[in-house]
Amino acid sequence: MTLSVSSIQYLDGPPDEAPEAAKAALAAFESKWSVHRGDVAVLLPKDAWHDAVRALKEAGFGSFVDHSAVDYPGREPRFTVVAILLNMDTQDRLIVKTRVADGEPLASLTPLWTAADWAERETYDMFGVAFDGHPDMTRIYLPQSFEGWPLRRDFPLQGHLRFRD
Repeated sequence: MTLSVSSIQYLDGPPDEAPEAAKAALAAFESKWSVHRGDVAVLLPKDAWHDAVRALKEAGFGSFVDHSAVDYPGREPRFTVVAILLNMDTQDRLIVKTRVADGEPLASLTPLWTAADWAERETYDMFGVAFDGHPDMTRIYLPQSFEGWPLRRDFPLQGHLRFRD
């Protein structure tokens, strides 16, 4: 069975291009796989996020490269949270995704990588996706009193503040 979301085709099993270490690490987890523009990605259930990413780290994907989210306001769950991992020995990159509803927290990756601290805070600050178990889930760029989430697609283009000359 193939699940299509925009131009990305998700497969029930790993594609041939998927790194062997990733296939083995994620064999015990429900997952959907894709290859888009040469990048291998895996979509995991929200409840398996932390355990599956830990399995990937133990399998050699020890470098946490980046983390963010994508907003799909017309879809449930609304957000796709994305982490990019790298296996330094093989130079294999893997895009790891999960979906989260608005107002629903996701397990933090900070127990696995301290580098996830600021990346998760940025995702929270810009999208409003909170992370359970994060040591300091506060805004990183905007003042704590700022209302709204600037990278959500329904955020007003003019913002919420009015400036005067």
